Amino acid sequence: MKILILGANGFLGAHLSKYLKKEHKIITCGRSKKVDIKLKKFNQKSISFLLNKTSPQVIINLIALTNVDECEKKPSIAKKINKNIVKNIVFAIKKIRSMNKIFFIHLSTDQVYSGKGPHNENMTNPINIYGKTKLEGEKVVDIANSCIIRTNFIGKSLTKDKKSLTDWIHSSLINKQKINTYNNIKFSPLSINSLCKYIDLIIKKEIYGTFNIGSKKGITKSKLANIFAKNLKLDTSSIKEINYTKKCSIAKRPLDMRLNSSFFEKKINIRTKNTLSEVKLIIKDYI
Repeated sequence: MKILILGANGFLGAHLSKYLKKEHKIITCGRSKKVDIKLKKFNQKSISFLLNKTSPQVIINLIALTNVDECEKKPSIAKKINKNIVKNIVFAIKKIRSMNKIFFIHLSTDQVYSGKGPHNENMTNPINIYGKTKLEGEKVVDIANSCIIRTNFIGKSLTKDKKSLTDWIHSSLINKQKINTYNNIKFSPLSINSLCKYIDLIIKKEIYGTFNIGSKKGITKSKLANIFAKNLKLDTSSIKEINYTKKCSIAKRPLDMRLNSSFFEKKINIRTKNTLSEVKLIIKDYI
């Protein structure tokens, strides 16, 4: 299978490219020099040219502005990246008749939800610009042969300039830096390897629709940090557990982003792991 990965120079992109190369022909694209095809602009013209040049069977879109506070400060840029680029990709796919059978996979976020979880796919209610623009991006994916994935993932980054949540916890504690972690924010993180495996299964089974993909039960950010640190024998005294309030950040954060993944499980005939199992998978990468 020939797969084009857009935004391949990011945290997920680096892992996903490496994982999928085992069985597929991968073409990476992004703004970095480290990808196969460097593209400065993702307008309709440049994307159409890219698709004609590469003729992919699958397109995976990982392009996003994920810094939540940055999105809040620059809503027009957030909309341009999180919605308009998606619209340009969909337009380019539709424009090229010979590529109407392209399978389009779009990565979204658990921040399209707020309120008490675990959330089903029809419970969207974003409360910040990041979540709102990502949901707007989902809505312009109006082609039948597409899959939208709402998720959250953790793991060890393969690139120095793209740090993950666990990278931040690990480096902070090794350097004896005090960190604040939230004991009232819950989520359902996947290990980066599990997410790559699920995306590969989606490609192979070619399933269409919008799906939550997360770990079972969920965890608070504070508990994640403590379990992670204790298993790596790091000093947990540097971890301060606090309650998140509006004063803690520029953008308002949802307190419960836990995902109900039962729709995905039934569709693909698989059982997702519980959160503790996913955290243990990540810990192995830091040993």
